[in-house]
Amino acid sequence: MKEEKEQTVIEKTLLYLENYREMERYINEAVSETSQVPDIGKYNISAEKAFLQSVRECRVETVILFEHLKKALASLKEDAEAAGEGYKYDALEAVYIKGMSYEDIVRETGCGRNSPKKWCRVMIQRLSIKLFGAKAIENDKNGVKTG
Repeated sequence: MKEEKEQTVIEKTLLYLENYREMERYINEAVSETSQVPDIGKYNISAEKAFLQSVRECRVETVILFEHLKKALASLKEDAEAAGEGYKYDALEAVYIKGMSYEDIVRETGCGRNSPKKWCRVMIQRLSIKLFGAKAIENDKNGVKTG
């Protein structure tokens, strides 16, 4: 049996960013109430109540995580702009929130080919601290894991 590798806080941060738009869609579209089901009368809904409760719980967890992520991103943006590095945050937002490619950013900004990826890497490291606190500070040096 293969042992599952625990994710580092950087990997989790990246995973959250890569799924940002999908989490937002889930929050807005998850069916968790019988009132959201058309023609509800043709189903035996009593058996599905436990499942609906499970969906509600997952949606609540997703909302909390998503709001924490949005606050951390807003704080990161503020910090980056204050440090004169707003362009680095803009690259992160373009890639992970807007779905642009690194090549798109290079074309739009005229920066070097590797710059957007480097900028995003720096922003992801800073964001991981805002998401996971002290657990993220020594992440790369000591291989701190989460989960």
